[in-house]
Amino acid sequence: MTSLSLSLASLNGEKEEQFLEHYFSHVSHCEHDKARELAEKERDAYKAMFGSSWAMFLLSLSQFATAEKTYMSLGFLEQKSFFTRSKDTLKSCYQTLMQDFRRVEEAVKSTEEQGFGMSSNVIEFEKLLAHLCDQLCFFTQARQETINFYEQVHIMGMTKHINFEDLNMVVKEIIAGHNKNFHHPILAPLKTVFGYECDTLNHLLVAQTMMSDWKFLMALLHIHEAHTKLTSWATLIHPKESKKSAFGGSSKHGSLPALYQWLSKFKNLLLSKFSIYFYDILQRQASPLEMKSLISKTPDDFVTRIQTFHKKSDACHVSLVLNTQGLERVFPGGYQYPGRLVETPQGLDTFPAIFSYPGDRPANHFPAVVMMLTEGRDREEPAVYAQDKIHYMYDKGSHSSYFYTQVDTRISLVVIFESKKSEKDSYVNNFMTELATHLRCTKFFTSLKPGFK
Repeated sequence: MTSLSLSLASLNGEKEEQFLEHYFSHVSHCEHDKARELAEKERDAYKAMFGSSWAMFLLSLSQFATAEKTYMSLGFLEQKSFFTRSKDTLKSCYQTLMQDFRRVEEAVKSTEEQGFGMSSNVIEFEKLLAHLCDQLCFFTQARQETINFYEQVHIMGMTKHINFEDLNMVVKEIIAGHNKNFHHPILAPLKTVFGYECDTLNHLLVAQTMMSDWKFLMALLHIHEAHTKLTSWATLIHPKESKKSAFGGSSKHGSLPALYQWLSKFKNLLLSKFSIYFYDILQRQASPLEMKSLISKTPDDFVTRIQTFHKKSDACHVSLVLNTQGLERVFPGGYQYPGRLVETPQGLDTFPAIFSYPGDRPANHFPAVVMMLTEGRDREEPAVYAQDKIHYMYDKGSHSSYFYTQVDTRISLVVIFESKKSEKDSYVNNFMTELATHLRCTKFFTSLKPGFK
């Protein structure tokens, strides 16, 4: 019997499985340093097994913990220098890990073929090792796909045009492609975290799409689902510290990974958008004081921003206007009892003001607003709605100035002055640009990569 076979005989399977359960539990709790230390300590304990499938696997686990730490910290999105080699990227690290796990599989097959006279326990454990490696290959592939996704998100933010439906399709394909992978009970912690991340992304992107079409109930439900997933994820990371926060709130954990924090901020941004897109509906459910208090608690208080701008700029009116043309069903209240007939908007009502300050939309100005929006829509391709363009029109008859910029596929920010304003008025343009970049999510998406504002 060779020294390797004697070393393999020291494996009993049960002890090693317990180690693996602890290791992957640490990884799922974002305790990556503990997981790496655990793998290195286990590897040192089996130095005599150098070259065996188990020793090779332990080496890969040490590197896997480091890769996961970088992934969760969004380190793979940090700006690289000109001299950064492609093999130094996190994506290439996962590719290398995939190759390493395949080598472990091959080592197991080689051991079985040579037949070292191993016990049944060792044989079963070796088979388990091969199966885990196969499943971890799927996981490392999934990580490469999500890395590509986040890189795409950042690029879209810089181009100032975000196609949320395309992004959502990418996430759905990742979920569908790996739904049945890395399913072994030992890898359950990895699958749980992967599910929290992808499901949260899916719900947030669907919520954004629903808001763009002014679908109150569906947007609300998906934001709530995302909130639930994030709460469960935080509880997994900090089981003793986590406390269930109210909808819209967030648990305060300084040690939560950067990826989790970014997803949480994305949810908060959408919640802030929801509060202004459906402001009229929400204020029917609360008193003015209650509404003011609730809105002020949103991470981005867009309502107060508009009110402050209105006061300082001496604007006549500020509103968000929805283009309902092409929408299958438009509900005046944002939602409707299923089956109840709703009249299709006609004339000026095809461009309702979903947010209006102060008071209702000014009837004397809105024909000009609708004409301006319609002509702008006819001139421009729908695909370029997110460009940094502020349109201006001066009406000599009413001695009024009109500004508008699109903040969503169907929603425009409109500012009206009952005086002649310069098209290049810096205060007006800066306000509209700043608010638009927040509502489009472009500013937020570029913040995904450290160093970009």
